[in-house]
Amino acid sequence: MNDSPCCPRCGLNVKPPTVHDQVWRCSTHGVVAPVRLWAALDRDAMESIRQRSGVPLWVLSPSPPEWAVTGLAMAGDPDRPAQATAVAATGPAPLGGMAELMLVAEELGTGLGSGYAALTGPDPGGLLAGAPQASVRIDGHATPLWSVPTNADRCVFVGEALGRWLWAVLWPAEAGVLLLEDLVLLDLREHIPGGLHFGPPSPYLRPGL
Repeated sequence: MNDSPCCPRCGLNVKPPTVHDQVWRCSTHGVVAPVRLWAALDRDAMESIRQRSGVPLWVLSPSPPEWAVTGLAMAGDPDRPAQATAVAATGPAPLGGMAELMLVAEELGTGLGSGYAALTGPDPGGLLAGAPQASVRIDGHATPLWSVPTNADRCVFVGEALGRWLWAVLWPAEAGVLLLEDLVLLDLREHIPGGLHFGPPSPYLRPGL
């Protein structure tokens, strides 16, 4: 685990609470939920981490061939269940090369998804308009996702699942076609599937890049 908590929106290190100020602060974004990063993961570490979360820990299940989990981020007070999570995965892109995927679950106003999506506000807000452009399956049901504008190096889809924001951020932008496939998400708080693999750390694990 990275021992220096960072801001969910910009990735800069945050100031811990003091006797006179009982909150975590970012020099740019003010009071924030501190983010801790796990760049190196295995099944035992994930087993311990998943018990600390108050929101889903989404993974692709079944995982596409040659895909692996490559990092995890959790936002929130260390003494309370996490209010946001991000699980990184890496694997072959449908159109060639390698793709990076970040699946984020978060409570309203946390800003972790926006940090990966390169958006200015903490939530997608009015960006979710019109018909959805993609979907994933959760517990046998289709969950719609809306494409939101972002930097040219990535693509971003946002929806809602289990009462929380669900973000899917992919690098490069062309990797977004992955969401045209019939992808299924599993919440790791339920169980860790036997086919889940772990790989080297994702270069996109820290938000704000």
